[in-house]
Amino acid sequence: MDIRLENLTKTFSNKDRQVETIAVNNFSFTIPSGHLAGLLGPSGCGKSTTLFLLAGLLEPTSGKIFFGDEDVTALPPEKRGIGLVFQNYALYPHMSVYDNIAFPLRNSKSFREQHKDARERKSEIDRIVQETAKIVAIEELLDRKPAQLSGGQQQRVAIARAIAKKPKVLLLDEPLSNLDARLRIQTREEIRRIQQATGITTVFVTHDQEEAMSITDEIIIMKDGIIQQIAQPQETYIHPANVFVAQFLGNPPINLIDVSICDGWIILNDRKTVKTKLQDGNYKMGIRPESFALGTQDSEEAVAATVVYKATIGRDFQVRFNINGRLCEALIESDSRIETGDNVFFTMKRSGVHLFSTDGEREEIW
Repeated sequence: MDIRLENLTKTFSNKDRQVETIAVNNFSFTIPSGHLAGLLGPSGCGKSTTLFLLAGLLEPTSGKIFFGDEDVTALPPEKRGIGLVFQNYALYPHMSVYDNIAFPLRNSKSFREQHKDARERKSEIDRIVQETAKIVAIEELLDRKPAQLSGGQQQRVAIARAIAKKPKVLLLDEPLSNLDARLRIQTREEIRRIQQATGITTVFVTHDQEEAMSITDEIIIMKDGIIQQIAQPQETYIHPANVFVAQFLGNPPINLIDVSICDGWIILNDRKTVKTKLQDGNYKMGIRPESFALGTQDSEEAVAATVVYKATIGRDFQVRFNINGRLCEALIESDSRIETGDNVFFTMKRSGVHLFSTDGEREEIW
């Protein structure tokens, strides 16, 4: 089932209604049926507010929400057919895993009406619990209490409880933030596997770019309640819509330099280095650290610079140098001969170089 937002807006006012905050600003987008979409952005950008609007926990100021062809804008949460998983899991500590998964079914009025015979209802609940536990790979944990489980196992129980009632839409609010780094990687892969196995349209809220990039079909990148870009993960990295997206994605972050174009050449460290079709003028230039490589003075489009810092980080050297008065960082293969203080020439992969308008609001096609 696809999810469609039309001009969705949510504002909050203080007690005196004198200060208004626009948490979600005129959102319009569609998440195709069966996709896993990530709402990505820094704290306070409106991503959780958007999720709560989808869930029906908040009422929009204006705009509409559709699940398929159904307008659910005014429907309460229990009538939207959603599964919701919070970052704190919210499992019932006194119940077994089995009973935690079964709980929403036992308390569903529509499920009871569909299965009026108590014996039949009990049998159907058992079938669904066993089936769901198998999907999330916790069949052997059904008799345990939440306190006996690891964080990753608790997360899978929370997901199992959410999908047991066959929701139309699955909503995940920062589901991995309470896990350590290694467990986050394992659990996010599990979430992707479960989502693909069930085919449920899923919205995943996170501030972690690596999580969003690794498991989503598309990313909705947000800032201050405004959508910055909607695209497939790799597309947002290769073709960021503006400076904010370029800086938000990537680790180490992109280098951002003020440059000028003269006679069709980008001037870097007083040297004509990169040929472009853009008009002469001033621009902001972004260069991914991994897009640098060592070259020679005769290398095409090479930049002359002096290395001011070098460190070994696994398979790469991390080096720093100045371009147009800005300190830049590069990742260079560790078999390269380079030392602090060396005067060197760097070449750049064009796929990792981006030119933006001086205000940083758009990427220029160069």
